[in-house]
Amino acid sequence: MSLVLLAIGAVLVLVAMSNRLPRYVPPRPVRAPARGGSATRTATRAPARSAGPRLRLVPARLTEQGRALLTALGGSAMIVAFFLALSGY
Repeated sequence: MSLVLLAIGAVLVLVAMSNRLPRYVPPRPVRAPARGGSATRTATRAPARSAGPRLRLVPARLTEQGRALLTALGGSAMIVAFFLALSGY
């Protein structure tokens, strides 16, 4: 339980400090460029391959109150995790 609270608190504080959120980008097919410059060779393109899924960091657009709230919640979660770990839970 304390590790989960620690991880949640760390993520909240990190978002508040960096003002960025991760966003999932789904995989999309990527076409390889055609070989050669001839128009007759367009049918011999390489098969489509896919760019794998990834995470992008996008601006969170937090206000000062939002950043303060995330910092307070994240810090409180980490303090609770610390005392839970001391008590043995």
